[in-house]
Amino acid sequence: LGQGILVHQNGRILAANKSFCSILGYPEELTSPHRHVDGIAEFELSQSSSTQKRKLALQLMQLRRITGQNFTAEWKMPNGRIVDVQCSFDGEFAVETYTDVTEIRDRESLIAATMATVAQGLLIHDREEILASNPRLGAMLDIPPSLYAPGKSWKDLVRYRGERGDYQDSERHLQDIYLAFGTGNPLSMESRVSNRTLLTECRVSRGVMFTTYTDVTEARIRERKLRATERKVRKLVEVDGLTDLANRHTLDQELSWRLDTHINGIGANELVVLSLNLDRFKNLNDNHGLATGDAVLKELGTRLKRLVRKVDVIARIGSDEFTLVTELDAKSDAADLANRLLRVTRDPVQVGGLELRINASIGIAFASQELNTTDKVMAAADMALQQAKSEGLGLVRHFNAIKAEQTRKKQSLEQDLIFALEREQLLLHYQVQRDLKTQVDVGYEALMRWEHPDRGPISPAEFIPISEETGMIVEFGRWALCQASSDFASFDESTRIAVNVSPIQFMKSDLVMDVRQALDVSGLSPERLEIEITEQLLIEDTDKTLNVLKKLRDMGLSIALDDFGSGYSSLAYLTQFPFTKLKIDRCFIDRMLKDKRSSSLVSSILALASSLGMRVTAEGVESSEQLTMLVQGGCDEVQGYHIGRPLPLDRVAKK
Repeated sequence: LGQGILVHQNGRILAANKSFCSILGYPEELTSPHRHVDGIAEFELSQSSSTQKRKLALQLMQLRRITGQNFTAEWKMPNGRIVDVQCSFDGEFAVETYTDVTEIRDRESLIAATMATVAQGLLIHDREEILASNPRLGAMLDIPPSLYAPGKSWKDLVRYRGERGDYQDSERHLQDIYLAFGTGNPLSMESRVSNRTLLTECRVSRGVMFTTYTDVTEARIRERKLRATERKVRKLVEVDGLTDLANRHTLDQELSWRLDTHINGIGANELVVLSLNLDRFKNLNDNHGLATGDAVLKELGTRLKRLVRKVDVIARIGSDEFTLVTELDAKSDAADLANRLLRVTRDPVQVGGLELRINASIGIAFASQELNTTDKVMAAADMALQQAKSEGLGLVRHFNAIKAEQTRKKQSLEQDLIFALEREQLLLHYQVQRDLKTQVDVGYEALMRWEHPDRGPISPAEFIPISEETGMIVEFGRWALCQASSDFASFDESTRIAVNVSPIQFMKSDLVMDVRQALDVSGLSPERLEIEITEQLLIEDTDKTLNVLKKLRDMGLSIALDDFGSGYSSLAYLTQFPFTKLKIDRCFIDRMLKDKRSSSLVSSILALASSLGMRVTAEGVESSEQLTMLVQGGCDEVQGYHIGRPLPLDRVAKK
């Protein structure tokens, strides 16, 4: 046997095997039959290598041999080996075994050291009782050692923690562990110990459950912070920061999804987009500051969010523009919804002691086979909104395909007009002005024309308003001044050229400098240039207008008041501003043969101008009867189709 065996009776050795002497390092004669067992102890005590601890153990063994008591001991030999000693008495016979357990103790020590260094708590058990645990377990679970000692029921440990509140349902946890024993599948869950979060992971091997407890508190805190950061980032991407409504990105995604489902016949009968814009919100910002404007927007966002349903999407997509996407049973319901939105915006908003009232306009568009994409239906709602704002304040308008096509054409024309001057598509035609007393052609009026490469000639009535809306009229007007001056610089000194100046051009450009440049480049005499302005300009900025007109008069230019009588006519204008000529609007010339009041008005204008020393030009003369009446009334000059149509420069008679 690998074990050492010693058998003795009444203190006398009966037998011993070779392993006994080899394990303990004793001479074999010590174990000769009939020798007294005390000789072994005496030999051991005589050895210089025998430690005090070992000598005490030998004396205890001797005492128990004498008294016939069983005993167990563990010796550490001088060579470092570890021997396990077991002695059993059966009446007068005693059997002692000596087992070298060095490797076993080394493995146990290694396992114990390993388990002690594991960061997790470790519990090993079978179906009934605890087999082993590591030192970290008690601190990890905050439980007394008696609960996890080997041989204890692991179920008591689970129930103890359940009563403490570590689990939401301890009995369910017990059932899950039994189920894992049966299936062999791993089990994972989280529990609480005080303010810490533990991850419990159970794995079964050979009928034994290995359970680890890992403190994941910091990890879960980091995860929560990460999720909070993700929510913040998602809010930045999906939510308007001021009003907490959806933003344009979210609106586009939601509308795209709803369009897909709507086209596939899912959902309510009508998918509608309402575009809401606050009226004159810029004035509110200018008068009360951006902070007040933001407070108003925030309050309106809250009101709108309360008004709509949770299934609806309400978004802020611009400074003061909101969009609602909703589904309705009938198109007629949209107008009622729009009016409720308007009522919400009109309720007073209290901001820092101020009571502010806001109005809004709304455009409505319904998804259809034609309006089947996000861009199309949003553009349609915006077109309807622009129509509402152009017609007044606080209005609701539905998308109109015919008006939309007109708007599209206008926008297309606007784009083409941007490049018209650069591509030399603009040109000037000139209409003659005749002196009625001498019957001599004394001048011409420059009239702008546009030759579109695809659409042909575009009426000034169509493109001039667009150029004024976009501000392009400033550049066009400057070009017209230079071109007309250059065209007529070579005419004789008795021929003058009249150029219209738009109110937009007058207010947004340095007209005096523009005129000087045109005269310098062309060499035209200032006395031959006449500037025509309309009555609209006179009510914009009286002081600036008067200052500019006086400078032009000082340069030697003539100033004509165009379309006199058709606008905000005031006799004060005639005395306040340095006009040299009045031009009677064509509407009065057209009606003066049919309408006595128009005829009287023309006569009054002629008399008034004569008394003020101003010349008068009648526009739109298209018949000999009109011409005769004007001659009889003492009109100075006329122009119109009866005298001559507008012509390009190469067809104008040069003098």
